[in-house]
Amino acid sequence: MEALLSLLGLLVFFAIGAFSIYLLIDFIEYLKKYHSERWEQLSFERLFGITQQDFFFYQIHPLKFIPFLFNKDDAGDANVASYKKRIQLSFLGVLTMFAIFFIGSYIGF
Repeated sequence: MEALLSLLGLLVFFAIGAFSIYLLIDFIEYLKKYHSERWEQLSFERLFGITQQDFFFYQIHPLKFIPFLFNKDDAGDANVASYKKRIQLSFLGVLTMFAIFFIGSYIGF
């Protein structure tokens, strides 16, 4: 029974993580489409000399994007505020699951 609970917890942990990634990609696409000036501030112009159109992944500048996610500034757009809140809650879920399963197993919980 304990192994089943551990497996279920691990599946929930990965599901929350996958949902967080989905939310981030959706938010990035929204920023690219509707807030292009903010997108240009948060991304690299030419990472390794390759333009953004030729890259397989998003050229996000993490030292600018992460503070933007936790900043209260939403550019007057309710959708940006909603995305930020959902992403913050999903990060909280990932951290909670991390604490429960990895730290809990370390201390013998």
